[in-house]
Amino acid sequence: MHEDDYASEVVTVELDWGDLDEPYRRDLTRQQLGQLLLNFDDMADTTANQ
Repeated sequence: MHEDDYASEVVTVELDWGDLDEPYRRDLTRQQLGQLLLNFDDMADTTANQ
């Protein structure tokens, strides 16, 4: 698979926790998912350092 094809491949992300009536689902490209995971990592670092 070519690198550009991999980055544009669509995956479904599902978040679920106790306060939700139903899971939160969104389709993202793998590139968007990578950016989202980096943002989560940054938020975790910020929280840990407070």
